[in-house]
Amino acid sequence: MTIKTVFLHAASETLDPGRSAAHYALGLARHFEAHLDALVLELDVVTPKSFYGRQIATDHRAQVGQRNADVATAAAALREAADTRGVDATVITERSHVHSTPEIAVDYARLADIAVAGVCQEGLLSERTIAEALIFESGRPVLVVPVDHDTGFAARLIVVGWDYSRTAARAVADALPLLRMAQDVTLVSFGDDMDFATSLSPEDVVAALRRHGVESRFEQMERRGRDIGEAISNAAAEREADLLVIGGFGQSRARSFVLGGATRTILAAPALPTLFSH
Repeated sequence: MTIKTVFLHAASETLDPGRSAAHYALGLARHFEAHLDALVLELDVVTPKSFYGRQIATDHRAQVGQRNADVATAAAALREAADTRGVDATVITERSHVHSTPEIAVDYARLADIAVAGVCQEGLLSERTIAEALIFESGRPVLVVPVDHDTGFAARLIVVGWDYSRTAARAVADALPLLRMAQDVTLVSFGDDMDFATSLSPEDVVAALRRHGVESRFEQMERRGRDIGEAISNAAAEREADLLVIGGFGQSRARSFVLGGATRTILAAPALPTLFSH
């Protein structure tokens, strides 16, 4: 498996080719010589006067209009950045009025090998809303990038949250193109969190990765009462990791997301770029 197509959702209010998700996606696509599909959509929002009142409805429509006017500028900046970095990119601004923005993003992400999203909650439609939809609906691994991340794509040191579960196994498989390029891969597991129902040993996991060209090591850690998401993030930060890989745990019912503990904590404020796989 390799990466041939990278998908990026970028809200026009927060798009910045020099930082966060857009900057990261451009670097990822350049490294793998992959095509970048970027979605920079106008919003299609109807504000009923009878519900909100005439003035509020008018103000809201003006806000949406200004936001949509900024789309062309943001899309042009992204195209220019892609050209400068030698990335083959398609920037999509036209929207389908059949679906909402999260559904459109999910549709395009399903054609890619990996998706990149931010978690900024500013603007009329927060990036985190799109990130959650991508994680649980696209069937693709999703790289979530912190709002203030400006160092771009790197995968020299990678930490993997490992608990012998289906989602952890899926995350490792989805991350293989990135794990193969890493100089250091550490699988971390928290022994005081649960009793793992498995027939496997850490050595079995390390040997399986070695057959895929990935040298790794296994570290058993203690959570010591910390939130599991905080514990995993701290482990990655202590090792100065470039990337964290975890399984995304949660359920989606009519886009009302019930998130697992680690997923919820890390999505709220990721300490470093994090690959979620569900």
